[in-house]
Amino acid sequence: MERKYFPDFGVLVPHPPSKPPEPKPPALSHRHRLAPVRTCFVNEQMGIYSDSITKHKFQSLTAGPGIKQRSQGRSIVRFCDPNTTKVTTLKTPSDQGKHVEKQKPGPTSQQSQQSQQSQRSLTSYFPRGGDSPKVQIPYQTAPGQIPRKLEIERRRREYFKLDIEQLLAEQGIYSNLLMPTHQSSSEDHETTTDNPVSPYLSLEVFDNEDFECRNPGDWLALGIAEKSLEQKPIPAKALLPTDDEINSDEPQSSSLEYSWHLVAVLDYSKEKCQYLVQKVCLNSQLTDEKGRPILNEEDKKSKSPAGTTFWVPRIRLVFNAEDPRVFVKRIQFALRWQENTEALLLYHLSVDCMPTWKGTPPLDSHALQSIKRVTLSAPGLGQKILEKCIGDLEKELKLDYERTMNRMRFDRVVMRHPEEFSHITLPQKGPECVPQSGRVPVPTFPYEEYKTAFFYKSLLTKPEVIRVLSEISSECNKVANMRLFNVTSVKPLQLDEFEVIQAQMHTQVSLFLREGWMVSLSNCIRFHLLSCGPGTYNVDESHWEMYKMSKLYRLMAVVRYNLQDSMRHLVQASLLRLTLLLLTTCHSVLKCPQDLVWGDDLVTSPYKSERTPLFLLDLILDQTGVHYSTPLENFKTSMVNLFDKAILATYKVPQLDKFVMKKMFVAGDPLLESVNLWEPEVTALREKVSNAVMQGVIPLRAYAAEYEKYLDLHNLDIETLLKSPANAEQTSQEVKKEVEQHLKDKETLEHSLPSSIVIGTFVIRVEGVRQALSNKKKALANAMLATLVGKLSKQVEEACEEYNTISRKLREKLNSIEELSEKREWMKQVPDQLKSYKEVIGKTLSDYELIEELRYSLSNENVDKKWTAIRWPQKIISQMEATAAQHLEDEERFNKIQLADQHNFEDHLDSLKMLVAGFACHDDINHAHEVANEVRRTTKQLKECQTMAQTYNTRERLFGIPVTNYDRLQKLVKDFQPFTDLWTITSDWMRWHESWLHDPLSSIDSEQLERNVTDVHKTMNKCVKHFKDIPGCQMVASAICIKIVDFQPYIPLIQGLRNPGMKNRHWEILSDRIQMKVKPKANLTLSRCLELGLQNHIEDIAHVGEVAGKEYTIEQALDKMENEWSTIFFDVLPYKDTGTYILKSPDEVSQLLDDHNVMTQSMSFSPFKKSFEARINTWEGKIRMTQDVLEEWLTCQRSWLYLEPIFSSDDITQQLPVEGKRYQQMDQTWKAVMKSAFKNPKVIEVCPDSRLLEKLKKCNELLEQVQKGLSEYLETKRGSFPRFYFLSDDELLEILSQTRDPTAVQPHLRKCFENIARLQFQSDLQITHMYSGEGEEVKLALPVYPTGNVEHWLREVEKSMKATLSDNINRSLQVYPEQPRTEWVLSWPGQVVIAGCQTQLGDLVQLVRGPLSKMQRAVLSALIVIEVHAKEVAAKLVEQQVSSINDFEWISQLRYYWTKNDLYIRAVNAEFLYGYEYLGNSGRLVITPLTDRCYLTLTGALHLKFGGAPAGPAGTGKTETTKDLGKGAGYSDRCFQLL
Repeated sequence: MERKYFPDFGVLVPHPPSKPPEPKPPALSHRHRLAPVRTCFVNEQMGIYSDSITKHKFQSLTAGPGIKQRSQGRSIVRFCDPNTTKVTTLKTPSDQGKHVEKQKPGPTSQQSQQSQQSQRSLTSYFPRGGDSPKVQIPYQTAPGQIPRKLEIERRRREYFKLDIEQLLAEQGIYSNLLMPTHQSSSEDHETTTDNPVSPYLSLEVFDNEDFECRNPGDWLALGIAEKSLEQKPIPAKALLPTDDEINSDEPQSSSLEYSWHLVAVLDYSKEKCQYLVQKVCLNSQLTDEKGRPILNEEDKKSKSPAGTTFWVPRIRLVFNAEDPRVFVKRIQFALRWQENTEALLLYHLSVDCMPTWKGTPPLDSHALQSIKRVTLSAPGLGQKILEKCIGDLEKELKLDYERTMNRMRFDRVVMRHPEEFSHITLPQKGPECVPQSGRVPVPTFPYEEYKTAFFYKSLLTKPEVIRVLSEISSECNKVANMRLFNVTSVKPLQLDEFEVIQAQMHTQVSLFLREGWMVSLSNCIRFHLLSCGPGTYNVDESHWEMYKMSKLYRLMAVVRYNLQDSMRHLVQASLLRLTLLLLTTCHSVLKCPQDLVWGDDLVTSPYKSERTPLFLLDLILDQTGVHYSTPLENFKTSMVNLFDKAILATYKVPQLDKFVMKKMFVAGDPLLESVNLWEPEVTALREKVSNAVMQGVIPLRAYAAEYEKYLDLHNLDIETLLKSPANAEQTSQEVKKEVEQHLKDKETLEHSLPSSIVIGTFVIRVEGVRQALSNKKKALANAMLATLVGKLSKQVEEACEEYNTISRKLREKLNSIEELSEKREWMKQVPDQLKSYKEVIGKTLSDYELIEELRYSLSNENVDKKWTAIRWPQKIISQMEATAAQHLEDEERFNKIQLADQHNFEDHLDSLKMLVAGFACHDDINHAHEVANEVRRTTKQLKECQTMAQTYNTRERLFGIPVTNYDRLQKLVKDFQPFTDLWTITSDWMRWHESWLHDPLSSIDSEQLERNVTDVHKTMNKCVKHFKDIPGCQMVASAICIKIVDFQPYIPLIQGLRNPGMKNRHWEILSDRIQMKVKPKANLTLSRCLELGLQNHIEDIAHVGEVAGKEYTIEQALDKMENEWSTIFFDVLPYKDTGTYILKSPDEVSQLLDDHNVMTQSMSFSPFKKSFEARINTWEGKIRMTQDVLEEWLTCQRSWLYLEPIFSSDDITQQLPVEGKRYQQMDQTWKAVMKSAFKNPKVIEVCPDSRLLEKLKKCNELLEQVQKGLSEYLETKRGSFPRFYFLSDDELLEILSQTRDPTAVQPHLRKCFENIARLQFQSDLQITHMYSGEGEEVKLALPVYPTGNVEHWLREVEKSMKATLSDNINRSLQVYPEQPRTEWVLSWPGQVVIAGCQTQLGDLVQLVRGPLSKMQRAVLSALIVIEVHAKEVAAKLVEQQVSSINDFEWISQLRYYWTKNDLYIRAVNAEFLYGYEYLGNSGRLVITPLTDRCYLTLTGALHLKFGGAPAGPAGTGKTETTKDLGKGAGYSDRCFQLL
């Protein structure tokens, strides 16, 4: 801010720049109380609203302790403590055509008419454009710029929203205190310590017109309407008295209240520098008949306010067309300037009032004479003038000297005693200036000696050297102005491209420094110094010692230092420039947190750089995730390496001595020194760059993280997706919906993803990802449509194939009447098939239309298939008509064939009858095999004839002719059956008998042999009886029976010798018993046994065989059990993420164990167990051990599965340390057992282990102890919060295991509370609301913080619930008389409404018929149920003329009373406190007379501390009545079924 100097004040007064600065609150003044000062008279000045003159007391403009309140008008500026309550001010009207006026009694219609009239008046009163802000925008809108009119409208609306009084209050300035409070003439002018005064300075004196955007003429010009020269008033706001009637005696009395009013600016007075304004009120007549403001000359000339017209200064007038914020700065500036001025006046007044101290030294006479001498030396002064004025000047000089001395003493005293003189502000001192002229003594010194020494030491004695140094300086400046980094690219680069460009730059600079620069510098030096010849600047010197003593050596040192300095400047400037560039481009991201989350807006970047970004990156999505084309870690490494490479580029630059002193030998390769890699400045810059790059990649990672949600889409395999069962079962409408969604997503992706985005110093190209995702969505849509088309094509092909099948079958040639009949039956079903196929085709065609809607192009093949399917039904119908005609011809042909075949069949039956009759002549048993073969052939013919007879009968039925009787064929078959049995069995017996006698016994099945002998003997006995009339055949049957009887005794022999249980020991036993060596051989036959006489020992053989068979059965059973267990394995499965396993339910193992246990026990009681007794006992022990282990195992697993999720919670482990330790001990053993079972899951090998059984028993003991401790722990929790009894152990443990997550109780709240379905947790977990199951929301009166144990804060929730209901009921009853009932019932929770309802149904009926939300309708439904009952009760009371509150009809009702800040329920003499259980917005039971009697009985019983049990038939409402009584009393009710 600029400063202005004011004469005689010596203080800096603030002066605003062309653009007003940001407002700063004035410093708090430390002047709280003024010391007593002498009374002085001040000049009287003009008033504000009139020319009346008043005297004012000097006021302090700053706030502090002791300042009086606003009503006294002792402070203009008030500063608000930010920790105190925010100051609120009266808002000005939000629209210039609206004005808030005080509510006054009167007819509403009259006020409305006046308001409408005023609105129309104001619309025509102010000119259009009178509130247009001033903007610096061309009238011709350039592309990309905001149009002028749009900017004007935007600013107008912005200014319109701002409230000047609110803006002033935010800066601690109160509008009412901006006005001067002139004291009346009756006030005392004496200044006391309790009532300090100060001269009054009007605020408009300090108004700064630099804040003005228009001059008065321009402001008034806004009132000239377009296309008219008529002048209209300008809308503005002025600080005016609230009351229009001002006391003429005290127009500026402190009792007046001021505020900002909407005014009309009418005129401007150049003499007063004030504007004439008129208040705009709704009830004022502002315009004449032509719409012009009423303004006469008296209003303009009047010096006092008349009516609603005022003259106001610019500092108290803000136009609607100007920025209120700038106007607030204007007021702030004036207040600060006013305060500084008043402080200076007080300071100088204090100095002037000081008496002259006697000890003050007088003015120095020499100084006085010197002043006189200088004064008199001025030319042109007359002698008379000098004589007249010299004395006055001397007195004035002495007076000024004394005042200066007093001022110095005053300043010293004030500085030493700041607390006593806290009301004094010392003026600031002005800057000291260098005098334009003066003299100082200079001591003598040996000039020639110094000159000689200077010439000896200085290098600047020869022009050649000066030119060398000048050109060297020029060359050094060129190097210093070079750049080690090329960052002038107009577009961002990939990191590798950026590194290549910088490497090229480093190479160029390094090459120039080592070669070009050295050659240029050496040539320059030699060119200029060669002319000097031998001497101090001999460039051809060859001796080192001479060179070292010469000035040339010092010159080269200076040159070397210049070169090194320029290289250092080159490095430092380049590094600093790169650092600043990076910091500038990364400026917007330097404060990003490490856990930055980008957000959903991926197009707009909040981290744009002011300069062109440096680096270009491509965003990449692949199987590995979301990343960038260049790893972000590389940028830090690359920038640090570039720092080092830039510094190293200035290394290895040789010194100039070798190049200049060509004739002198210089050992080694001396190099110029440059910046060290680890200098503090370089390290600091490197660290800044590193931090900036690391900070710059934070938003990159956050931005990339937002694309992780697109990974599934990007990496999606379309073929795999389409092959999934879910997609295979989709309907066409689902496909259409999904395709449309994919296409919509494609458009969304194209709009929600940018092609590129700037983030700090990086430009991220996202175009590839956007195109890939968009193409993937499009490909998904096309693939789904292609799949649907393929499915439809397949359906069409299947339908066409079905049609083709029907067509082929219609074309088939028929060979019999059966086929004809079958085909006719089939053709009856064809229309139904066609109908179903048409429906399928119709649906398919509609799907084709759907595909066409989606503009998918079908192939020609698909189009042809579609139209072929459309043509098929008509084609089939035509073919069926032709086929039906052909069937008539075929039927006649088949009838003729049938008649011929039946005639031939009759002849064949006659021949068969003769053949059957001939079998009675066969009686030779020796030809049994030939006769049996003939019998078989005849039997075959008879069966074929039976089939043909059935066929002919069927055809006759099909032709519709009488059916032929073929009973003689059946009789023939029956007559032939005995011959068939006789000769086939005779043939079989003869063949079997021969085989049994001579085949090895090992090939004979003894059981089958016994069955065959029994069946043959039975059949032959029947034949003997049947052929009693045919002796030959009977003789054959009798012979066979005799042979069978003779063979039957050998059957036990065969069975005994062929028993599979016969072992060597059995053969030895048999040999001992029959006293004959018997041993089975492969060639042993029955005939050989008979030769040996074994038939004589049949009983012994049968006994040994039976024993062997029993033992064999036991052995087989044992082997079978062992074989079955060899294939039985445990199904061991991994269990979640516990690292262990569990057994799948071994039902098969348990069943097998039970079966085998029974079998083993039965074998142990067998008398034939001796040979296998040890094996049986061993197996029985294994089975029992396995069963015991399995029982313990499954018991342990059930307990472990129950306790594992409980003790996996750290909360439970901490609360139950002993049980937790036991559980951990058991868990280790369990995991070891399961690991062993997983490695070897074979049941019969794992389970029969006594050590395993002991381990499992130990685990079960530990688990029982853990469960016992857990039950005791749960019981303590339930004791702390009894509502936990409504939860099962599992549910309670689920809550207790998640104590760190209070929201875990949400699923279980409904069981603990009657109707709290959930609680609302804020971000800090504070519980603020509760919700019912119906969705009703109730704010808790006492918010709860869920800290500590869950049972404790749930108890607080319970208390808050009851306090909330009590508070709601109390407040609802208080507002009930004031609020309309239709609003009241919808403003409170349903339970509160029912508790405070009255008997007024009429308004509820009208309300319930209107539009209501679901929640509101539920409230009214329950309320109407209650109020219908209340209405009936009231009607009954009226009918019975009940007039006393003690009448039984009244006191027998369930009544609610609010007393003692609680809700009480009364019935007869019973009284209960309302339970305040939150019931939500549930329904209520319809109350009948029986319900009332139940209520009365139950409440009376409860009052007497008894219980009640309604009795009656099922379904009569006993339970619901009891529950509804609980609702009415505000208690939670629980129903339990006792079985």
